[in-house]
Amino acid sequence: MVSRIGNLEHGLAGIARWRVDDETHLPKSPRLAPAYAPSGQRLNEILRRPSLDERLPDLLAPEWVTPDLMEPSVMSATRRDVAQTLRFASMPMADGTDPEPEEREAFMAAAELLETGIVLDEEIRTALAALLRG
Repeated sequence: MVSRIGNLEHGLAGIARWRVDDETHLPKSPRLAPAYAPSGQRLNEILRRPSLDERLPDLLAPEWVTPDLMEPSVMSATRRDVAQTLRFASMPMADGTDPEPEEREAFMAAAELLETGIVLDEEIRTALAALLRG
């Protein structure tokens, strides 16, 4: 049954002309509106927003990492390649353009940091081999 609700603003003249058939009623058994109860987890996400310090590691870390990349030899080779690329980026280009001094310093510092990691990897590998030999 489709109920039709008419205009609610009626004057005395309009009420006098109402017929019984014109009167509309609310349904006999009204449906209850679904209760809104937010889940606790969602409510905590809304009320306790993470700070930048908490969000930054999540933004920098990849969602998934290929397991092959986590092997020590692959990681060392990747570090060597990236350090070489950074050193190449800090040099003047063949077309005569030079990187800005700030860019050159940043590329060199990043390359040196990676090369330090490579040296430390080699020292750790050497120490582990000596330890396993007894």
